[in-house]
Amino acid sequence: MDNGGKFPKLELRDYGDEVRGCHVRDGHSIGEEEIIIEIPLRCLITVEMGKDTDIGRAILQSNIELDAPKHIFLMVFMLLDRHNSKSFFKPYYDILPPTLNNMPIFWTPAELNYLQGSYVLTQIHERNAAIEADYAAICRIAPEMAQIASLEEFKWARMCACSRNFGLIVNGLRTAALVPYADMLNHYRPRETKWQFDDALQGFTITSLQHIGMGAQVYDSYGQKCNHRFLLNYGFSVEQNVEPDGFCPNEVPILLQLRRSDPLYDHKCSYWRREGSLPAKRIRVCVGENDNSRLLFALLRIIDADQMDLDALLRASGGVGMFPGSTSGGFGGSGSINSYRTIRDAQTAISVRNELKAIALLLATCDEHLSKYPTLYKDDVEAISTGRFPPFSNQMHACIQVRGEKEVLLFYKDFAKTALDVLVIEDPQIFHDTLEGIRLNKHNIVYQYVRNTVLRLRQEEEAAGLSPVRRAIV
Repeated sequence: MDNGGKFPKLELRDYGDEVRGCHVRDGHSIGEEEIIIEIPLRCLITVEMGKDTDIGRAILQSNIELDAPKHIFLMVFMLLDRHNSKSFFKPYYDILPPTLNNMPIFWTPAELNYLQGSYVLTQIHERNAAIEADYAAICRIAPEMAQIASLEEFKWARMCACSRNFGLIVNGLRTAALVPYADMLNHYRPRETKWQFDDALQGFTITSLQHIGMGAQVYDSYGQKCNHRFLLNYGFSVEQNVEPDGFCPNEVPILLQLRRSDPLYDHKCSYWRREGSLPAKRIRVCVGENDNSRLLFALLRIIDADQMDLDALLRASGGVGMFPGSTSGGFGGSGSINSYRTIRDAQTAISVRNELKAIALLLATCDEHLSKYPTLYKDDVEAISTGRFPPFSNQMHACIQVRGEKEVLLFYKDFAKTALDVLVIEDPQIFHDTLEGIRLNKHNIVYQYVRNTVLRLRQEEEAAGLSPVRRAIV
């Protein structure tokens, strides 16, 4: 506060284990649209300050590729400056957590084992490898970095910058900055505050969006994110990661891959690559309809598609052959792959016979992913609800993460079972009764799929004189 920082109604509270929170002081309350934190520009550590160091200039001149350049420049300044006992920012460095044991890149092997079955383990390995590569690259072009910080110190600084920086526009310049005290606010949704750099005040401000009472914790929003991003970047998972409208952004990366034994493998590879995909692709899906969920179903339809399916897909999308005058519209044979077809053309179901194969593959894929976890979903729910783990422990955050992944997988497993049952119903009345039951008892996404996709396929193929049993084997 000696340097112009203003937060008169706030105080920090220590919860132990390097967990802290910002609270309204006793005897005070906060009104709506009240500036509760103001930090002057001179107290901000910006990307430009890192670029203006000798190491920063060496990085810029070398054009080396780094995993997170903005974070690198912030941490370069911090790593250099903290060696200066008279640094202006020394009080800030002194209140930063000396260790970041809550961050998964620092977890012990036993703690990492809590995430067994989760793709987050791969992401943790990749994050460690990327940081190590950045450190080695910087040390090659600026050898003094090795004297300034060890690899472990470099990792510590990287995660400080990753978890604490604010993306700002300062006097018209887009940058990122570390903001003392403002970075102490914990995450909560929906947001209760907003932040910006105020050009008129020449400072970073946090403003309340609602009344906040005496003693209450004051939160920031880190955004609508899947728990894997909270865990990797901030070292926590949100137990109830649900938006006010009921949407949960938690995702699971489902791995889908073409089969090399497929006689159409080469043709399908060409088809996938039009979307920039390799023969294997992970699709992050949540319980919701979006581009990723639509892409998931498109990929499923292509993986088990035979020549008849692919021909039907091309006809349905109004395609023509690769070469002028081509009428084959197929995927087999010379020059038969359409020049502008992509995976996304399969977002519309091709046929009942193809849809049965695609949905069966979805069911098998969900079962395969679920089998990799050592615990069941119900076990995780019980462990969290009964307080089996300490509230801020790594084990608790790991359990919340894998529980969220399983929720998504179990949703799609139930989706698949429902779809498979409905796709083969022959009697129209039974179908419509089943549809009504789905409307009343299942997630709206399941209902919309059956009402729109399955019903359309039934109508089209009944018009062609095919019964469901016949459709399934033709």
